[in-house]
Amino acid sequence: MAVTTQNLASTAVRGVQWTTAATVLTAVMQIGYTAVMARLLDPAAFGLVAMAGVVLRFGSYFAEMGLGHALVQRTDIDADDVRATFTASLGLGLAVAAVAWLAAPLAVLFLENKAVIPLVRVQALGFILVGLGATATSLLRREMRFEAIAKIEVAAYVLGYGGVGITLATLGAGVWSLVVASLAQQFFAAALNYAVARHSLRFIFRREPYAKLLGYGSRVSVVGFLEFINGNLDTLLIGRLLGSVLLGIYNRAYMLLYLPMYFLTNSLARVAFPAFSKIQDDLPRVRALYLTSSTLVATVVLPVCAGVAVAAPELVQVLLGPRWAASVPILRVLCLSIPLSMTTLFAGVVADARANLQQKIILNLEFMALLGGLFWLLKGYGLAGIAGAIGTGEVVRTFLYMRITHRDIDIPYLRLLAIYKPGLLNAAAVGLGLLVVAMAIRPLNLPPLLALLALMAAGAVVLGVVVLRWPSTELRPILQQGLGKLRGMRALPASVQPSLARYTDFLDRRPGVLAAWDAFEQPLVP
Repeated sequence: MAVTTQNLASTAVRGVQWTTAATVLTAVMQIGYTAVMARLLDPAAFGLVAMAGVVLRFGSYFAEMGLGHALVQRTDIDADDVRATFTASLGLGLAVAAVAWLAAPLAVLFLENKAVIPLVRVQALGFILVGLGATATSLLRREMRFEAIAKIEVAAYVLGYGGVGITLATLGAGVWSLVVASLAQQFFAAALNYAVARHSLRFIFRREPYAKLLGYGSRVSVVGFLEFINGNLDTLLIGRLLGSVLLGIYNRAYMLLYLPMYFLTNSLARVAFPAFSKIQDDLPRVRALYLTSSTLVATVVLPVCAGVAVAAPELVQVLLGPRWAASVPILRVLCLSIPLSMTTLFAGVVADARANLQQKIILNLEFMALLGGLFWLLKGYGLAGIAGAIGTGEVVRTFLYMRITHRDIDIPYLRLLAIYKPGLLNAAAVGLGLLVVAMAIRPLNLPPLLALLALMAAGAVVLGVVVLRWPSTELRPILQQGLGKLRGMRALPASVQPSLARYTDFLDRRPGVLAAWDAFEQPLVP
């Protein structure tokens, strides 16, 4: 059935609403989970799990082989495609789990810590659980049933991490509470996904359906594997050269910022991939969706990271505790690299949807060489050097993705740079505003929680003012739509209506402060 513009747009909007709600809730729970577990476990436990996670993520790309991705990207599928995806996903999951179990001692050659061997072996069971649920998850994504996906993800997180993980940590299970929590979450996710998207569990061994899926899926797997190496060079290097304690400190600083940001942007990316796949040959619509999505992400992520950089001491003190003070400078350096990696997500999604995977492979090889060289040059500066290398590398990778997007969907470079304009303006306002507030309240020696709440309130006010007073071109239609719904509410007091009407009129006019950027805003190539 052909997908109309209106149907796709409304489905995508609902998908973004559900995935955003789920990811915000999951991010809040992740912060709470991190705060609780950081007080129940020592840094070495997190460092050991991070080491084991690197080894297991290495195997995950061979376990998946991009089959689920291919099931979503293809314009048409049949029952044999579904059976082939399930058969291959489960078979690969079993095979990789067995290899990981047998080869776990080899991890010591890279990480120089024998304690990771049993962790790798037990966590390898997750490959089987993921293989069981991968097909159902892909079918839900293909059908853009994001309401069901959102509810399943929240439920699996609550049951796995909140229920199993915290309970075991409280009972004194130590590092194993982290391991079992991860497996429990994977089990609940697989079971619930299949309960919603039931499909045939019959195996199929004919070559034809596999050939159609593996041609695309194998290239996705190669890209994912290269991205895995690039994304984990820091963990491998810190674990080998600086030890598990410093790795634990770095890992908590990284996750404290990365996970909430990733959850927020990934919710958009997950909706965008099936949406881009459905319109992959309609270049004007692809360009419009890419520019809008990327600009909105930059508008939110950049000012949030600016605020985190200023409030880092209070944030670490409240969420992680006094033992983690060494992560403050690392967190500040990462406030540059992580927002850039978030804003390039959609460039990667467009390349995936349009099967432009060869260019992604070349980009990741270039980035790997660059990152390796930066690590070598800056390794003598410890954790700060590693974080600085990542930040520099992300700046370069942003421009590499611009090159791919320009060549593939023909957007001018100046228009690609303009994506960051609203976010940079908002980040400058939030950063300066919070810096003034921080300089005022820190001499008062307020309790860390009270100081953090004051900084968060100030950041929210500043961001709200700049977003509402100077909304970007991409944000203005969203605000107009929200105002229309708000003004239509019967419960809304009549005294509020004149203010809303004035603001609606204001949105209909282009704010003058943006006129200076007109030369920077280049029209799209038709």
